[in-house]
Amino acid sequence: MTSNTVYTSNFANNIGKMYNAEITGLAKNRFTDEETMLAISKHHYRLAKEYLAQNPNITKEAAKELWDHRGYVFKATLMANGGIKLKKKEYAEVYRKYFKNNRRSQYRMMQAFFGGYYWQRSGGQNNTPAEVIEEIYGDLPEEEQMRSYTLERFINHKNCSLNLALRISTMPDPPKEQHYYHRNFDDLRQKALLKVAEITKREGVDAR
Repeated sequence: MTSNTVYTSNFANNIGKMYNAEITGLAKNRFTDEETMLAISKHHYRLAKEYLAQNPNITKEAAKELWDHRGYVFKATLMANGGIKLKKKEYAEVYRKYFKNNRRSQYRMMQAFFGGYYWQRSGGQNNTPAEVIEEIYGDLPEEEQMRSYTLERFINHKNCSLNLALRISTMPDPPKEQHYYHRNFDDLRQKALLKVAEITKREGVDAR
């Protein structure tokens, strides 16, 4: 249902009369005005709202409107793209409430807590605490624990712990029948060892 709010922006006032493609274009546009972003966040068209959640210039008011929406999709997208900044204690709360033990949200969960998209391996686009990263790793379905590209995102996250890096560095190869899906474990273990060295060096400097 479209909001009855009267805005000063002509775009915002006419969101309810626009075609879906027009709303989507405004949702994607980094220079869309604040009132129009808010009007889109209150509109019924979900695809436009998801594009809005990806917009790097989304306003705090529009982001909060999307965050308060039922479910986890907009929350994951906002977290992945920096539209919402969580406090340290909030990461665990959000994970346990919306993502933990929810097999349907696996892709979204990785997007939310590791940044970007599933096929991206850079990681570290948000500030998920080390203890939450370890909890997520412990909750991974067995098939995900055997996928090198999934584990690489843990290694690449800036808050990966020494304990987790060590665990991944000593992981055995996956079963031969699963080799097609779980390649590159030698490369993964090498990256984990480099992470161990990086963390050890950093912690040594911090302890001085």
